[in-house]
Amino acid sequence: MNQVIGLKSKTIYFEGDGIACRRFINQNSLTKKSKKGGETKSAFGFSEALRIIEL
Repeated sequence: MNQVIGLKSKTIYFEGDGIACRRFINQNSLTKKSKKGGETKSAFGFSEALRIIEL
């Protein structure tokens, strides 16, 4: 069992196995399309850095 927690606030965002935790972080990234030619830019979807810890 692993948890995704915030480094500053110690808030638990997700609990599950390691692969599910990585998938949770990757799926919550924000993608922005530019006005020129539809290029996409990925941005981090959380206000703080996250850490995966093992219980």
